[in-house]
Amino acid sequence: MKALLLSGCLLLALSACQKETEEEAEPTYADWYAIKAPDAQAIEAVTGDIDGTLVIMTRYQVYQTKDRGKTWRTSNYSSNIGLFGFAQVQDTLLLLDTQSQSSSTPSVFATNPSYFSLDEGLMWQRYRNWRYDSHQPQVARNQATAASGSSYQIDVLRTPVSPGSASNWVETVGVVSATGRKVALPQSHQINSLYFDAKSRLYVAASAPICSQREKFAFCGEQNGVLYVSKEPQP
Repeated sequence: MKALLLSGCLLLALSACQKETEEEAEPTYADWYAIKAPDAQAIEAVTGDIDGTLVIMTRYQVYQTKDRGKTWRTSNYSSNIGLFGFAQVQDTLLLLDTQSQSSSTPSVFATNPSYFSLDEGLMWQRYRNWRYDSHQPQVARNQATAASGSSYQIDVLRTPVSPGSASNWVETVGVVSATGRKVALPQSHQINSLYFDAKSRLYVAASAPICSQREKFAFCGEQNGVLYVSKEPQP
């Protein structure tokens, strides 16, 4: 009887472990790796490489992973200044804390470096432009160019709030190439930025999945953002 009870307890323990693993597993898609943010915020930007060190930012924090998001290390960034992008300058990684939009094009940029890191995004120090250079790095958020030279941008759908209205509901419905090729994501999201690694794989930084848009906007469940990485290089 004692052996039977012990066997039953072991089975229950194994079942619990299996359930926990299944709940924590990321969804599997044919064309994409999907990596969930470690906090309940949208992913604003990404840099690095999924096969090595990957660094993401949510609005107020920076995280680093070396195992495709299975575990995360939290950086020492502790400012209440919101973040919008990364800029790599030789061996230095910069945090950009301002978003700007071109008046003549639909381009959106992350600008104004405020912190820098020399260890791939874990330890940050205040950035000072001691030389007062007129040129400051800026990185496009809504578009990116692969090593092959192909350009992609966030595909945006604008719908008037009401007939004749100058105001629009703005939805990001995927990614589109300069040649018009549509790149669909597995679920609907608010897409924040695009990035390519050296292998021309596309990275899409986004919010949590969205199940309802416009005036009935709602997330499908938890609000942890999602990073999509294409399994193959983009043409």
